[in-house]
Amino acid sequence: MKPKALVLSPKSRLDEVCSDLCRKQLNDYFETTWNETGRDYTKEELAGLIVDAEVVITSWGSPGITDEILEKAVKLRAVGHAAGTVKHLVPKQIFERGVRVFSAAPRIASSVGEYCLGALLASLRHMSSLDRSIREGEWRPQGWKGRELAGSTVGIVSASSTARAFLKLLAPFQVNVLLYDPFLTEEAAARLQVKRATLEEVMQCPIISLHAPKLPATERMLTRELLSLIPDGAVVINSSRSSVMDAEAFLEQLQTGRFLAALDVFETEPLPADSPIRSLPNVLLTPHIAGASVQGHLALMEAVVGDIIRSMEGKNSQGYEVTERMWEVMA
Repeated sequence: MKPKALVLSPKSRLDEVCSDLCRKQLNDYFETTWNETGRDYTKEELAGLIVDAEVVITSWGSPGITDEILEKAVKLRAVGHAAGTVKHLVPKQIFERGVRVFSAAPRIASSVGEYCLGALLASLRHMSSLDRSIREGEWRPQGWKGRELAGSTVGIVSASSTARAFLKLLAPFQVNVLLYDPFLTEEAAARLQVKRATLEEVMQCPIISLHAPKLPATERMLTRELLSLIPDGAVVINSSRSSVMDAEAFLEQLQTGRFLAALDVFETEPLPADSPIRSLPNVLLTPHIAGASVQGHLALMEAVVGDIIRSMEGKNSQGYEVTERMWEVMA
């Protein structure tokens, strides 16, 4: 008899995160219940449906599995989240019950890594400013030479999954990487081919990329003093969270025009129409879409479903399983 799986996403969202291969996997391996309501389930509906489910597959918009719902999930063996963090989706108590938890966050990290590389290359070559100057009738503004990434020194804040994805893409450019992460060991740094560094050292690099999650320990970790260390002509990329820095101090530094920035995250989202950041020519702006790509989103459910099937067959996870320790430090 096939194990029973419950897929929470309605068709409108399922089409975005579930490939044809994933649908086949679910139907072949499980007795699958699909959400045919055309909307997200309510918590009350989920509480009724989860009673017989051995596997639950969630994504954006799915109701969280609360302690009360978990009490009813007596047969539950695994939860797979076809999106990022599971911190607000499942309670910590789920691990005590032996339920295995999976997240597609590492697949999203690959998309974020590509965004960071693209934003960095565009910034080093002044592409947004040059595009604007041509549209305004200029041609080859005097003194505007781009910089190459190859052989540069890159400072990275946090050895998160997005940082690791970015590092893989940086490898062909033979860059020197200084990485700050209080939990990074010398052995792990060697495997990543980076040098452990202090925040002060990282913030003095000519290229700086922020990858820290939103946690109490990372709140405004980049202080006014640290932000003042950013070198003239540097490129700063933030695809993590705006809360990791002193937003007011960072704006003041940006307004000097002495360095470039590529920002995908902001203190208030959507970015207010009157935000002074909108008018700064030295900033490349994107609307929190670093992790959004057609291929990346379509692969999300496939990633967690495949890992759940491997776990049920006694095989090792391919990186999508979330442990209790990981849950504790997740954003």
